[in-house]
Amino acid sequence: MSLLFGILLTVGTLLFILAPLLGRFGAPLTDGPDLLAQLRELYALKDITYETIRDLQFDFHAGKIGDRDYSELTERYKRDALQIVKRIDELEARIPQLRRGPAGRS
Repeated sequence: MSLLFGILLTVGTLLFILAPLLGRFGAPLTDGPDLLAQLRELYALKDITYETIRDLQFDFHAGKIGDRDYSELTERYKRDALQIVKRIDELEARIPQLRRGPAGRS
């Protein structure tokens, strides 16, 4: 009886240890970073950039920054926002299921 228990325990332990190698329980392989995670990061960056532009406008109207600084910073952040929006559009074009919606309809 104890011999049978020892054999079952050994076989069970081996199956437990070898299961990840024998089965398909691991994470699926991808060709790179998750596109949805990249989109989430880009949307967050877009929100931060827009908020920064609003803060610049507020600071300019409050007299905290000068005309030259306001113009330079606003142009820089607008260029950054444009690049982020372009990148978002590129990634969304690569993920067709986002365009169709959850049911696969247009």
